[in-house]
Amino acid sequence: MTELFSAKDIEIKTKILAKQISAEHIGDATPVVMVGVLNGAFMFYSDLVRNMECDVECDFIRVKSYSGKERGGIQLTKDIETPIEGKHVYIVDDIFDSGMTLKWLSEFFHLKGAKTINLVTLIKRKENQWQPIKGPHVSSFRHAFECDDEWLIGYGMDSTGGYKRNIPSIMAL
Repeated sequence: MTELFSAKDIEIKTKILAKQISAEHIGDATPVVMVGVLNGAFMFYSDLVRNMECDVECDFIRVKSYSGKERGGIQLTKDIETPIEGKHVYIVDDIFDSGMTLKWLSEFFHLKGAKTINLVTLIKRKENQWQPIKGPHVSSFRHAFECDDEWLIGYGMDSTGGYKRNIPSIMAL
């Protein structure tokens, strides 16, 4: 295993993202909903929301797009419970990999009537199939780090079998 991003670097970048997002909504009467994508984003989501300086509603969604290390079709396994119609929605995920999950989620939240759909990921792969800002439903896209196509664990991301999520940094296998 090789450490790609230290716990300290993650903390700094997460605080920067939280300040940027908060600055956009101070004084805005439109509600902000932060939606964490389970399971991988739970640590990043918690730290991001904890550092927000504006009021936010919190919810979670779970979609499955992997079976082990193999990509598959998108399956919704847990929907949000918060009404999002007319609200600013931030989809918070651990990694922008191929982009298929985030594309699916942005279309899903568009159908639910979100005023804006914004993507925030801890990591973005350097090569992606989908460019979110060029898509029809995405208002903004932010990420903290970029990496090559390697399997990542730690800070919420797991190894095969669901282990290693509790490592405080991000490691490449």
